[in-house]
Amino acid sequence: MRRSQKIRVTISILLLCMALPGGQSLAVEHSQIVEGSKVTFLYQITAPGSPSVIATDEFVQGQHKILPAVEREIAGMKPGEEKRVDLTVEESFGPYDDRKHGRVLRSELPPGVKKGSILKDSDGNVAIVTELSSRAAVLDFNHPLAGKPLIVQIKILKVENPS
Repeated sequence: MRRSQKIRVTISILLLCMALPGGQSLAVEHSQIVEGSKVTFLYQITAPGSPSVIATDEFVQGQHKILPAVEREIAGMKPGEEKRVDLTVEESFGPYDDRKHGRVLRSELPPGVKKGSILKDSDGNVAIVTELSSRAAVLDFNHPLAGKPLIVQIKILKVENPS
């Protein structure tokens, strides 16, 4: 089974598990997303030239822990609602910056590092090894989706509003 088929099967199983007999939704409460709502949602992010990412996550509306454009778009949604959000490069992870590259000696890298490895520097910044020779490596500190417009498909699973 191909990876994309496995992902589709996983999503189908997840969506089937979200329904109770008689067509009732697990989301009994039909609260609308407002400032301070704890939101559980299923999302799929698609970017040109990159594999899709599918996940379930939680956040609190207004704490700015997700992309601001997505947070804006889902305000007012209720459990069970779905929405597609098209994000520009600026609304997603920003433009790709060629200056966010660094060269380090191979001896400074952990053993077993190869091209494509994901590392953290001493300040906690995440980088991808883009070039590797016997003497040095080039690290790219751009977000992997920088410079790409995104399509985010969202399904609201649960909304818990503040008291």
